[in-house]
Amino acid sequence: MAKNTILDKEISFYKKNKKDYLSKYKSQFVLIKNDNFLGNYTTENEAYNAGVEKFGTEPFLIKQVIEEDETDDVPSLTIGIIHASI
Repeated sequence: MAKNTILDKEISFYKKNKKDYLSKYKSQFVLIKNDNFLGNYTTENEAYNAGVEKFGTEPFLIKQVIEEDETDDVPSLTIGIIHASI
């Protein structure tokens, strides 16, 4: 069984609506909380500021609308347990 994450509901909602978002908001950033689309923004910073204004420290999803996800989930690297060298 897959482990639940804080933003599972938001990620699922995004995936369900991705085709529509691609036709309307390609390359923009969408703000999602629970099962609610709360807006599209031209920059990630604009989306973040809107999310903080509406929800404070509660979790919310900001996702850039692109054809292919470029997200890599590497928690150990992210939190500094390991270090990448090039």
